[in-house]
Amino acid sequence: MLVADGELQRVQKRAQYIVESEKGAISATDLLLARPDLDRSRMNWFFTVPRGNAWYSVFGRFNPQDVFVPAYAYRAPIEFSGEMEDFPVESLPEGMDALARAVSTACERVFQVHGRKQLNPVVVEEDDGITVYVLQGFDDSNLYLLGGDFRFKFSKDGRQKLQELPLHQGLIPVSVAPDADGERPQFSAHAHVLFAGPLETELALVMLYPALGGLFVGGGDQDRVYALSPDGTIREVRLSREEVLRELRPDGTFAPPEELNVTPEPGADVVL
Repeated sequence: MLVADGELQRVQKRAQYIVESEKGAISATDLLLARPDLDRSRMNWFFTVPRGNAWYSVFGRFNPQDVFVPAYAYRAPIEFSGEMEDFPVESLPEGMDALARAVSTACERVFQVHGRKQLNPVVVEEDDGITVYVLQGFDDSNLYLLGGDFRFKFSKDGRQKLQELPLHQGLIPVSVAPDADGERPQFSAHAHVLFAGPLETELALVMLYPALGGLFVGGGDQDRVYALSPDGTIREVRLSREEVLRELRPDGTFAPPEELNVTPEPGADVVL
């Protein structure tokens, strides 16, 4: 099944959002763990979201009255989500309760399915509600986890779950441990059962963690696969002919057909 140009562009744009959100979450978590006054009992949920000209990372929990109480917050410029700084919770924008409610429901559901508490939620506020992605977390620099990810849709108040969509059927461990010669794998591959084309979560992980190298994913047509690169490029490739059919560049534009499959100069490196 051919994946439309617009769908590839949607995947890329959303992956870029996920990357920025995760950079903010990583920065905020590092600052949080360095706090001398850290009280873990005051938090069991966190999320990162852009509002206006800034990104906010919020950590907190629901009180007995089912109201979300922020315990710690951080803010970064909208252009640099990874540059978080401490921020007073009383100055947070309104509406954080709805986001926390959606995140808590989504993460609890993914924990029920896969049994892992190390989860990374990504929140997207949209005109018609709240979208929450839940990715599997990991802390082994030689073993990354693809798969185990979900996409949820919630009402604007975060109380009603409108959609629950598993993006992969299970967890996909990817080892990037060096071999006996000290070389790491340059790429990995897996087949899609639920979707024909690439997904925003897996492209985001490739962009966040360049050590993963490239990722090849394919659907029902095993001769037509998609190559995902750390710079955000998506290439559609016909394996039998070693032919690039489409190339979506990091800026969201497609390469002209005449620039595809150009024979490289002798000795030039071919980069995925």
